[in-house]
Amino acid sequence: MTGRLRLALVAALATALTSSALLPLVDAGGWIAQGLGAILLVALVGEGARRIRVPRPIVGLTQVAALVPYLLLVCVPDASGPIPTPSSVDAFVELMRTGGQDIREFSTPAPATPGIVAILLTVMGGVAVIVDMIAVTYAQAAPAGLPLLALYSVPAALSQSGLGWAVFLIAALAYVLLLLAEGRERLLRWGRPLTPPIPPGHPPMRQYRPPARGGGRIGVAALAVAVAVPALIPLSANRLLDKNDNGPQSHRLTTINPVVKLSDELNRAENRELMRYRTTSAAPGSIYLRISSLDRFDGRSWQPSERQLTDVPKDFPKPPGLDQAVRTTEVITRVESDRDYDQGSLPMPYPATQVQVKGSWRYEPEGRLLLADNKQGLRGLGWTVTSLDVEPTPAQLKAAGAPPPALAPYVALNLPTDMVNRIRQQALRIGGNGTSYDRARNLEEWFARSNQFRYDTKVPPGNGTSALENFLEQKVGYCEQFSSAMAVMARTLGIPARIAVGFIPGTQQADMSYKVSSHDAHAWPELYFSGAGWIRFEPTPSRGNSPSYAQQDVAPVAPSATPGSAGDLPSKQPQTAPSAAPSTATTTAPAAVGASSDGPRLSGRVLLIGGAVLLVALLVVAPMLVRSRVRRRRFAALTRDVAADVDAEDRAGPVLGGWAEVLDTARDLGHPAPDAETPRQAAERLLAVLAVDAPAAEGAGDVDDTGRLAAGSAVLAAREALPRIALATERLLYAAAPPVREPGLGEDVRAVRRGLLARAGRGRRLRASLLPPSLRRRGGQSRGERRYTLAERFRPRLSRRRDEGPGGTPKPADLG
Repeated sequence: MTGRLRLALVAALATALTSSALLPLVDAGGWIAQGLGAILLVALVGEGARRIRVPRPIVGLTQVAALVPYLLLVCVPDASGPIPTPSSVDAFVELMRTGGQDIREFSTPAPATPGIVAILLTVMGGVAVIVDMIAVTYAQAAPAGLPLLALYSVPAALSQSGLGWAVFLIAALAYVLLLLAEGRERLLRWGRPLTPPIPPGHPPMRQYRPPARGGGRIGVAALAVAVAVPALIPLSANRLLDKNDNGPQSHRLTTINPVVKLSDELNRAENRELMRYRTTSAAPGSIYLRISSLDRFDGRSWQPSERQLTDVPKDFPKPPGLDQAVRTTEVITRVESDRDYDQGSLPMPYPATQVQVKGSWRYEPEGRLLLADNKQGLRGLGWTVTSLDVEPTPAQLKAAGAPPPALAPYVALNLPTDMVNRIRQQALRIGGNGTSYDRARNLEEWFARSNQFRYDTKVPPGNGTSALENFLEQKVGYCEQFSSAMAVMARTLGIPARIAVGFIPGTQQADMSYKVSSHDAHAWPELYFSGAGWIRFEPTPSRGNSPSYAQQDVAPVAPSATPGSAGDLPSKQPQTAPSAAPSTATTTAPAAVGASSDGPRLSGRVLLIGGAVLLVALLVVAPMLVRSRVRRRRFAALTRDVAADVDAEDRAGPVLGGWAEVLDTARDLGHPAPDAETPRQAAERLLAVLAVDAPAAEGAGDVDDTGRLAAGSAVLAAREALPRIALATERLLYAAAPPVREPGLGEDVRAVRRGLLARAGRGRRLRASLLPPSLRRRGGQSRGERRYTLAERFRPRLSRRRDEGPGGTPKPADLG
């Protein structure tokens, strides 16, 4: 087994071992055999391409070209055959799209659906191609660890319980084996070590061990330390404490934004139970369990501000802005979390006044949240929350005064001025000229009950500037867009607003408890009114319920906010006239729907077919392009001004490049040079090829008299130029000092190339253009460059010997 074949097999083994990190992501692991088949196919195709000396940039494309039919045969066998067809490509694209939906809907470990398996096999095959190309084709094993690290890191981040030390050890061992195989292959290039013969009676010498074995011991020892240290030393995930001389220790922490998970939870096919609770509230529908409070809008998304965390107090401080005149009712809620549900924040009603919970928690006073500390989680946890059911009257909310200056950050918007003005004008038209409470109620009514908006969880997630404009124009979205739009519009009216994320009340059970599931995830706006503090609104249609103070004294929606009026934001595209005939809308709607549904599928198939055609085209023209680039570089060096050759290297490069171009052209046309041939012998051999009386080449009979005359002139010019090129090369290789380059050497090389092409037939010229054999030589110096390097090493020694007499004494000076 050759060293390169051994390296290819070890690279495939490293990819296969690292792919074990994908197993915890799905329930069943039978698909791993198909993935191993893809890895083995990539390794064999790559080794075969390298054995026939395919240019290195083409090896990876060849592996991809072999991997695609394999994936089609394995993933869509009913629609695929030996050759990819549009129908099989279409079926594979649809399968990948279905797999993407399955990944969003299922939590790990997910069922091994055909779509998920197709994605996993594609990932394994793609990583195998990259690792083989880097480690084997380009002989750089160390950078090949990057795709292996990606193959391990992504499953490690997605797995809820982690991959464990065994999977880490397997993946790390795979990388070490790859490094050792590459190091051994490098050592074997130097041959076997020479050991002197052992004299009779002398004890046998210790067998030589290559240094790579020592590297193996170091690698194994490092892995053992990496696995043993975390197990022996009790490391914790405690955050660093900020020591405060004026008070107790506190944390500074930026909480995780849970809005990004709303779309995944709402679109998940499996509606998993997360928790159950019992409450003493007379209106259980008002129990919204909050897990986060988002108060900072940076123009792209809502984020929680950095908060100062303290120890959990026995009794929470008074809710900000709440006066005694507002009616409140104390509510006690007992919550039990499911064993499979984990969360970094404790779900609680707002405003909580007391919490009884076990474990390590920290209190965030601004949002009145409890955040997990020291790896604390919710799995199977139970807690009791005492909270207030705040019931202000509409009259109290209408009489609310201006918010305090400390709430200025809750009115700030990091948006362009022109956009803020447009949204504010829209909010004024909808909210009317009443109090802040009237405007907030009108905004809520417009979103939730004006029949202009449609609830749809399939809308792409996002609440930034572009998403906000699209939502107000298209009027389709889910709770994330509804809450964000109302909070932004409220801020433009001077009303402090923020977004709360958590769960709606859930479903009542037979035992009078309430079950909260993943589909109950929700986001809603909270607006501040002096006297009542932060109170909840519900702008999302068909989700949750409105609080009591929003069900009384409903203010009418502003007339200017009716559908199709000027109250909407200016559309980016012209709106259809309201007087359009209903029949036209009826006939065009189905066509539009059909076009939109078939568009992605058709475009995906076209892209995949176009990519396959482009890949085949690259495979065909890549050798020609590479050879043309090498030729242009050599001719550019030959046409450079001779005065620019300031040192020996500058003089040698163009001459050796010109001679290499002559030899490569001859080799492409079927005249390879023996390894032991000198420039003079090569010139004599090629002069025989360029003989005037040589037999006509294949295809020459198709040339007319004018063509024969031009070919004969090219051959004569080549015969005159070839000895000059050979002589310049000999002088460079064997002279005591590098000679000055002849200025016309570039034209001589072109003349020899034209003469050789004129002597070749049409078929040979075509093969030399599409598949030039000269590219099969592996990278490194040409024979002429190696000879010149050796000559440069010995020139100083030869010059010293020439100047010294017998015994190393200087020669007497030549007196003439």
